Amino acid sequence: MDKIVPAFEVSLLDPTLAEVCSDFVEAGIDSVLNDGVLKGIPIVCLVVGAGKTAQNIHDRNLLRQTLKFINLFNNGTVKPDKVEKYRKKLKDNPKKAEEELGRVIILLNSNVDLKKSDILGKFYKAYVNEDLNWEQFCELSDVTNRLFISDMNLLLQIEHGEVKDTKHCISYQAERLNSLGLVDMVIQSLTFSTVQNETSKVMETSDLGKRFVKFGIDY
Repeated sequence: MDKIVPAFEVSLLDPTLAEVCSDFVEAGIDSVLNDGVLKGIPIVCLVVGAGKTAQNIHDRNLLRQTLKFINLFNNGTVKPDKVEKYRKKLKDNPKKAEEELGRVIILLNSNVDLKKSDILGKFYKAYVNEDLNWEQFCELSDVTNRLFISDMNLLLQIEHGEVKDTKHCISYQAERLNSLGLVDMVIQSLTFSTVQNETSKVMETSDLGKRFVKFGIDY
């Protein structure tokens, strides 16, 4: 982490790099690296090293996830004064930089889906904007790490009141959301003329689930 955290910090907090990262998201890693466009980004230089491109899958994935995160973070919605305040905090406390940015790098390195890095970037924006505290960021990032991307649509449907019980969705997806603390469930008994004592679970998003949607999807 001795070299990667400072390189990541510079890359993340330089808003001029956002457009370059956006080019990568559109064009793909090989074409952009071959053109040398990304070589001016410190985190890219560190991962690629003296070579012309990232050869192994591990490094390529880290670059993909990290550049997606940087692009999302620098999309113009982070308040400049908050960024400057955060930059000063990291400069004054290198241990804080190691703790916070080091955690983000580890999370990005574990991601496979770019969507998770997108969500993580939104949470980090909310943290730098002081809409989330560090403990809340850590909780939400841990949930994101364990979340099935395929379950996100159901979470949104529950939050918007489109799905209210397990009779109207895939039950194991609802159970997964419940196990992550994103959804609360209450068992209810249903009685019909043809079916006796049939049960379902009424669902609604928990406080954690509402926070996840607000800052990870709608933010």
